[in-house]
Amino acid sequence: MLNAQSDRIDYRELLSPPPSYKVSFAVGTTYSLDLETLTAVCAIVGLNVEADTELTQSPLHMLEAIRRASGKLLIFCQSGQIKMPDKPNKLLPLLENCVSEVSLRNKRSFHPKTWFLKFKADGLPDKYRLIVMSRNLTFDRSWDVALRLDSAVRGEMVIEQDESTGEAMRSFLQWLHKNASTHNSQLKNKRKLLSKLANEIVDVEWRYLGKEFDSFDFIPYGIGVSSTDNLGDSFHKMLVISPFLSKSVIEGFEKKRLVNPDCTLITRKSELSKLSTVLLKSFDTYTIKDDVVDGEERISETGDFKTQDIHAKVYLRTKWLNSELYVGSANASYNAFFGGNVECMIALWGKQRYLNVDKLKQDLFGSDEKANPFEKVEPKEYVATSDDAVIIMLESTVRDFCALRKTAVVTEKEHFNVTVTMPPFQSESKMTLSPLMMVNHQLLSESISFTGLGLRDISEWYVVTAKSRGKEVSRVLKIQTTGIPENRDSAVFSEVVRDKNAFLNYIAFLLSDDFLAAFLESMKKGKGDFRFLNMSFDVPILYERMLKAAANDKDSLREIREIISLTNDNIIPQDFLKLYEQFEKVVKQ
Repeated sequence: MLNAQSDRIDYRELLSPPPSYKVSFAVGTTYSLDLETLTAVCAIVGLNVEADTELTQSPLHMLEAIRRASGKLLIFCQSGQIKMPDKPNKLLPLLENCVSEVSLRNKRSFHPKTWFLKFKADGLPDKYRLIVMSRNLTFDRSWDVALRLDSAVRGEMVIEQDESTGEAMRSFLQWLHKNASTHNSQLKNKRKLLSKLANEIVDVEWRYLGKEFDSFDFIPYGIGVSSTDNLGDSFHKMLVISPFLSKSVIEGFEKKRLVNPDCTLITRKSELSKLSTVLLKSFDTYTIKDDVVDGEERISETGDFKTQDIHAKVYLRTKWLNSELYVGSANASYNAFFGGNVECMIALWGKQRYLNVDKLKQDLFGSDEKANPFEKVEPKEYVATSDDAVIIMLESTVRDFCALRKTAVVTEKEHFNVTVTMPPFQSESKMTLSPLMMVNHQLLSESISFTGLGLRDISEWYVVTAKSRGKEVSRVLKIQTTGIPENRDSAVFSEVVRDKNAFLNYIAFLLSDDFLAAFLESMKKGKGDFRFLNMSFDVPILYERMLKAAANDKDSLREIREIISLTNDNIIPQDFLKLYEQFEKVVKQ
């Protein structure tokens, strides 16, 4: 179940639609967000290809992935937690309407890592998927956990659910609906899709997971509905995996132990100082071995220092013949369970003969001590590692700034100008703001003007940077912007689709049955530069694909009209346009 060697799972496996189906709408939640990871997710949702294939390095092919995915993908993240990309991608403006930032009062965090997906297929009933995990939408290499539930079709065995489970899912989606951005037509449409999904999810039955699990419940925290977990009850055995801890929560578990308890805790070394020697004697405590934590440094292709550590959140408790397993986003911390953070967990109930602590420990630790990635901690008092106080201050300052209500207006003279307005903001650090797509750092003030922007530079993405004592923190944020020209997306499109060859390559790719195979073929024929067709275009190939689309996939053929509307007229071959218009007439009939 949680064997690090055999039970690996990736985003494509989690998000890809069932055979014959396509993603109709997908809503995901994350604490931190990496825009490059979001771009890769578009390859899965839009094209159903691996997120780490060479295809994702091709702007031309990723343009189509984003075009297909952006209208049906909505990600909620914590305000102030969007990572600054190493090098801004020219396609990032097209992702603006895929992201809605959440800012909570009283320093609470938006912390869930949950996906709801809806799939459609011609002539078949809709399908749904729920994914609850501990992983953020980033390229972080830490060890996480994920649980996927698929809706059951007629005749399939289903897993029992609590009477309130469907309502809890609906309440969570309705909470997201209430907190969704709505300042343009695309976001308003997604908000409607979110409301529709909330009303549909309540009646979904979910596919049986196996003999280990008899029933389940969906448990949201921090949204104003009561949670139904039993983690505060007494137990005989308990295993906790949590990267971050609060002493009070672990003490609460310790007090609920019954006779001859078996208590296991897996956490990070940095958290050991929070626990007393008494608590460390009450729990068999483990951390990941140093050579595993530092293992990424040796295999990093870029030479960057990267580490991996525990990031999963798992709670398995048994009492008499019964077992309860909780997985999701909540750390064993005060803020997660009592401090008002928004979190999501799944509870699974089963019988101890199938689901128990001993089996889980065997999965985690294995039978060979040399191969065991964990090491047992000696019960003693540990000294706290000193966190960088300056960095903590800068991160808090950036987060407070991102929570401010800000607006921007685009005006046009010879070039485009953007004026950002905001309330006064006091900080002991030096703070600047810049458009993401054109570096132009300006000191914070209540009104900031950025001048001389090109059409492709206009975006709702900005970078805020806080500096103090030789250190700095930068984050990406969205600022609601009015006046963005309607042809901005066309300008971004034209930056990638620059000539006839690129246009015809794009069309051929759009009409492919297998996107990855088409990409690899284009690589082969173009000797690695992503070219597929020559400047006069390969009529037989396009004709064949358009004919097939007219018969089997009229939507793809209709989408060509959208591509034509985004493309400069002077790079569209007239012979191709005449050919397409003939097919278009047939499809309309």
